[in-house]
Amino acid sequence: MSTAIAKKPLRQVDSVQHLLQNDQARQQLSAVAAKHMNPERLMRVTANAIRTTPKLQECEPLSFLGALMQCAALGLEPNTVLGHAYLIPFENRRKEVTEVQVVVGYKGLIDLARRSGHITSISANIHYSDDEMWEYEEGTEARLRHRPGPQEGEKLHAYAIAKFTDGGHAYVVLPWAQVMKIRDNSQGYKTAIRYNKTDSPWMAHEDAMAKKTAIRALAKYLPLSVEFVDAVQIDNDAGTRVDYASFAMSPKDGTTIDGEFIEEDGEEAAPQQDAEETKPAAERAEAKPKVQDAPEAPEEHRKAFEQIEQDLTDGAPAEATAKFHAEALEKMKAEAPELHQQALEMIQKAEQED
Repeated sequence: MSTAIAKKPLRQVDSVQHLLQNDQARQQLSAVAAKHMNPERLMRVTANAIRTTPKLQECEPLSFLGALMQCAALGLEPNTVLGHAYLIPFENRRKEVTEVQVVVGYKGLIDLARRSGHITSISANIHYSDDEMWEYEEGTEARLRHRPGPQEGEKLHAYAIAKFTDGGHAYVVLPWAQVMKIRDNSQGYKTAIRYNKTDSPWMAHEDAMAKKTAIRALAKYLPLSVEFVDAVQIDNDAGTRVDYASFAMSPKDGTTIDGEFIEEDGEEAAPQQDAEETKPAAERAEAKPKVQDAPEAPEEHRKAFEQIEQDLTDGAPAEATAKFHAEALEKMKAEAPELHQQALEMIQKAEQED
């Protein structure tokens, strides 16, 4: 290991590879890691994640470290066969950097739920039309019994069940139509459909996402660990964007939500936290195009501008974004020309980067 790299101040580390060799990065990991987490092993696991997902090497180092610290704080190893959590590269065109976000797998949520000390087991599954047995009844004689079969038929339900240390239990059964409604309301799925992305978790891992949805629904009735609550709040699958670079430098301040949070069950939105208000004015002005510079713009055009910005930030192709919002842009051009010009400049800049 190069001594120069190991001793370099954290803010001066210029690559993810060097980050893994930096003493201060290891100290930051150790400071937040759960008791059962070994920072040295976490570094090795992360090195393997970089080999399997090369784009992680292109990420902004502090964002990468912050996401890794978040996994360490939750006590979840990322990008392993355990399926507990995943480090996902995310191109933030607004900041012109590739950042890292954390996606918590349904197995990770199960692991976190058990830590409350009140739950002996928790599981989730999918009911298919060709299963060997399915018995579900609510009321005074409530029961849930399931014996899986080939699981090649029609998907009918997703469910999760938890058993408590006192002998009791709780379960939630979601009809598949409800699961699909939840999917359709998720921000990530909407973006994937809009721009024909095939890497959406709902498209690539539908059963796993359905199980995760059932566990989140069941969580409302469970005694939860602090880690479980934290995981739900920062989970990128739900539309959350976290400023992990800030977390890497100041872990005592906690994570800052850098985007909209959308509850995955689609039934009730979590209280929205305006992260922009928590930042210094200068940083807010630099981080986001100044929609306020055109106060005469009608609300519908301001919202259209913000949606275009959000789509580009999500990594949507600039050309596809322009086509999708063509009608809104044409109307904006006539009624809010200054805002229209800002939108065009933003799209053109993104197009150069595509």
